[in-house]
Amino acid sequence: MKADSLKISKVFMSGGDIHYLLPYFQREYAWEKENWQTLLNDVIGLYEAYSEDKEPEHFMGSLVVIEDGTRNGVIPAFKLVDGQQRLVTISLMFCALGHLIRESHSALYNRIRRLLINDQESGIVYFKIVPTKKYGDQQAYFAILEGKPIPENVTSKIPECYNFFLKEIGNRLRSGSIDPERLFLVLANSLQVVFINLDRGERPYEIFESLNAKNKPLTQADLVRNYIAMKLPESRQEEIFGNHWAPIENLLQDKRPVGGSRLGELTAFLRHYLTMRSGILVNERHVYERFRDRMEKEAQNTEEFIREIITLKKFSVYYDRLLRPENEPNDKIRNKLRRLSILEVSTAYPFLMMVYESYEERKISLEEFSEALDILENYMVRRYLVGEPTNYLNKAFTTLWREINPAQFTQTLKRALTTKNYPSDSMIRRELPHMRLYGKGGQAREKLILVLETINRFLDITVGGYTVLSGKPTVEHIMPQTLSPIWKEHLGAEWEQIYNEYLDTIGNLTLVTQEWNTELSNAPFQEKRQRLANHGLKLNSQYFSNQNLDKWDEQAIQKRAEFLIEKILDFWPELGTPTITPNAIGNRPVSLTILGETFLVKTWRDVAYQTALVISQLFEDFETVIASQMPAYFDKYPFRYACKQLPNGWYLLLNLSAASIKSFCQNLVSLAGLTAEDWQVVEE
Repeated sequence: MKADSLKISKVFMSGGDIHYLLPYFQREYAWEKENWQTLLNDVIGLYEAYSEDKEPEHFMGSLVVIEDGTRNGVIPAFKLVDGQQRLVTISLMFCALGHLIRESHSALYNRIRRLLINDQESGIVYFKIVPTKKYGDQQAYFAILEGKPIPENVTSKIPECYNFFLKEIGNRLRSGSIDPERLFLVLANSLQVVFINLDRGERPYEIFESLNAKNKPLTQADLVRNYIAMKLPESRQEEIFGNHWAPIENLLQDKRPVGGSRLGELTAFLRHYLTMRSGILVNERHVYERFRDRMEKEAQNTEEFIREIITLKKFSVYYDRLLRPENEPNDKIRNKLRRLSILEVSTAYPFLMMVYESYEERKISLEEFSEALDILENYMVRRYLVGEPTNYLNKAFTTLWREINPAQFTQTLKRALTTKNYPSDSMIRRELPHMRLYGKGGQAREKLILVLETINRFLDITVGGYTVLSGKPTVEHIMPQTLSPIWKEHLGAEWEQIYNEYLDTIGNLTLVTQEWNTELSNAPFQEKRQRLANHGLKLNSQYFSNQNLDKWDEQAIQKRAEFLIEKILDFWPELGTPTITPNAIGNRPVSLTILGETFLVKTWRDVAYQTALVISQLFEDFETVIASQMPAYFDKYPFRYACKQLPNGWYLLLNLSAASIKSFCQNLVSLAGLTAEDWQVVEE
């Protein structure tokens, strides 16, 4: 290994020819505005201190390269193991300066061009730096240097970086605050790096794995990519990366997060793929280690290793369709995947990838695949409607495939799901009338809209079709969110209790367009009823025109809830008799023992509050671990129904039946990682 301190001008051979290529394991260009601004600030600081007698120095870190022979027999070539973010950014700054002074300083423009291109060469050797093809980095970089338009399919950050410097340097040139000649000398001579040239026998992949670019630590996907390059013979890298790994990265881009998670698509895919293979949910921080462990165990030689990469490519296509149902070619499957995406089924992706493979390999039919998606929707909708915590699904789906018999695919799938906290009809009838469905956040409302639109379709299907809204659907509260004096009088003496208990429940909610929503607002009930009776959706017209509705009170809301629930149970019928159902409770509790400490209680609400209180004290990050997993029961703001605030500031919903409270507490205890022995209630 040789290490030298070089000025940037020397890195670019001071106008001589040189060629830097990014190895296949390198990630895309990832610097952002914060990084560009920091570099620009450093350069401006150097500019202000620069003089003919004093040439300030600014160390930018290291460039790690490995010699890669020559191009066209004379041009030295290097693989850039580490430092691409800095080198590409500096070259874009040079390019922006050149663009701005091309007409006014032609000689300087030519000096800048000779730092960036090998002007006697053609093809890829024409460029001194060759970025990776990820996200169109290479296309964008070449287009900028050649003065061509950026291709439309490019998602690279390189054009954004170039435009940033074009604007910032341009403003300073126009104001006269900088001189282009002096700025060029600062970039060329004051910026310095340690140029580390590795011998060919050294292992650049291991060095890369231990390096982090400035402000951009390596992701799990970066480490996996590097590991693949490390395991492949150099003679096979271009083939495998070009034909198999690059298509995976083009489909699944880590800069796009999956759903509401913090994971990028590629990292999430690798995590779910490993979960699918092992039956164990992989920790998101250990994706690389688990991938490496699997490959070391399963791939005993190069050909087996390559076959695993080819298999990854196959499953990446399925994963892309789960994320983006519009890429699924079959209309029926595409529409059902769209519905599932609204229900946030990412926890089921390991299972769904196996279903996809069975379908593609014709082990199950199109009809079986379609029915499986319906079964999964049934399971997810019913759990959503009774507020079952979502964290349980990680456990439910990791091993689900092992419980399926492909010869009896849909039958065994139904049987398996009914053993996984599947809500029964009786539970839905008991819980749903009081469940707050109009939650905060767009995704919660999308789920509600899906349910209501489905009921409307079910009501209309007898005529061979169904009506849809002329605009985007919005949720309308029949008893309005803001009660006018007329509404309070309409509801009677108990208006406040009715409002708090039923405002956001299914019996009080329907669908209209935004225009109708604004018009109806807090209009009196008789006016709303008349408008809804003449509405285009059967969901509204059928109910409000055929019922003898003089008042919209507690009884009326409960009655409509019962009507809607029966339609829900018709459309999403029980898959089978649930193995585990909440026990009916008729006795009054007298004591609660949790984690060995006993508390005297008088009501089931006391049990719920004391259980939540103890568990809230166990977790510093209560929001992430508990509250976000049970949004129907915890909120940062008071519920409109009976609730009580915990010492940590979170509000606990207490407007629940005794059976619901017991079910809630059991789920909460499980979520906290406690056992059934840790939570015991003594009843009279």
